Amino acid sequence: MEHFETKAIESSPLKPKLWKRFVGDTYIIWPHGKEKLDIFLTHLNSQSNFIKFTMEVEENGTLPFLDILIKRNQDGSIPHQAYRKKTHTEHYLHAKSHHHPT
Repeated sequence: MEHFETKAIESSPLKPKLWKRFVGDTYIIWPHGKEKLDIFLTHLNSQSNFIKFTMEVEENGTLPFLDILIKRNQDGSIPHQAYRKKTHTEHYLHAKSHHHPT
């Protein structure tokens, strides 16, 4: 995946300011505007028939990434907090349950 990313970013005329990936999720900072972000997404998806990206964009200054809600403040600070999807049930296994630890 690292080789794919390097090739795709280097061959793009416009590049993200920041590119961070954890397993199958990528967080980027894109300084070139929404319209050109769509062009970049098309470019990424044209690099392989087997690897396809989808995109979520910031709404109201916030963006969920993994289990974190990232916020962009007017002063440039980027606070964060734990994020749970609307479907999260808050149900967890008890530590002494008979489920295998893995």
